Parts: sequence; C-alpha cells; structure tokens
Amino acid sequence: MNSDNDPARGNEPADTVAERSHSVVAREVTEVSRALARASGLDESSLRMDSSPGRAPCPSGGDDPDLFTMEHVWSIAGVTEQDLESALDRVQDHVRDEGWSVLMYGPNSSPAEALELRAELPARGLFVEALFLDARNESNSRTESSIAVTVFTTCYRDAAQHS
Repeated sequence: MNSDNDPARGNEPADTVAERSHSVVAREVTEVSRALARASGLDESSLRMDSSPGRAPCPSGGDDPDLFTMEHVWSIAGVTEQDLESALDRVQDHVRDEGWSVLMYGPNSSPAEALELRAELPARGLFVEALFLDARNESNSRTESSIAVTVFTTCYRDAAQHS
C-alpha cells in the first residue's frame, strides 16, 4: 500500500485531481469523524478530538504546491480494551451500513498484530483508517490502550485558487 498512486492514501495522478473548496472538504471530513465517534457508542469523555481537520500537501503531488489532501486525526481512549474492541466493531458496522467499502478489518501485519480498519468511500473521495493500540500487547510500548483514527481525502486542488 505504499505505491505513489495509492488511492487508499489519497494519492492519484495530478491530471485527475478535482477542484474543491478547502472549507467544504474540511466540513465533510469533520462530519465523517463525528459520525464515526457517534458510531463507536462510547461516551464523549473518551474521545480525543482536540484538533480540526488540516490540509497537507498531496503525497503524490510532486512539486505542485496546489495539490492537497485533508485529514483529521483523533483517538478514543480512557476505557477498557474490551470497550475499545467493541467500539471498533461498531465503527466497522457503521461504515459498511453507510456504503463504505471495507478494505481491511482484522489483525494487521505489525508485530503487535493490531486490529485495524481501513475503509473507503470513493464516490466522495473519503477514507478512514482506525487502529486499536492495545497496551496489553508486549509488542506495543503504549501505557494506555486507544483507537487511533484518521479520516482523510483524495488529493484535490483548492477551487478558490482557480476561480
């Protein structure tokens, strides 16, 4: 999944990139994050959603300063590992029910074999990655278990710069 044109990391050829408004993209990413947080079924006190979505250079954009991706990184913590696993199950059910394509849901290939969810909604250029970081696992150096969530987009050009 490390290809330069990997759509699951927001990468696509520069000549196929859509023009979109940063504010609209940020709003869409925020709405997805909030829906996933609700789907987790956990109390708001367990959510660590301290930052807003941010734009970043498109990973496959080369030297093109007008190509961006939007991402929102947040986490769920402060509850038992069993509650976290159940929350990730509910998030996976939610994305599937909402029409997302689930690319992966199960132990990943890391030494910790962490439970990982990867899903995409290509029609809207949206992706989610969620990773259960289990502090009980000896391969993990964490002192507190959590779910790390990243919601991100395909690459785009800022419509305001081209109007």
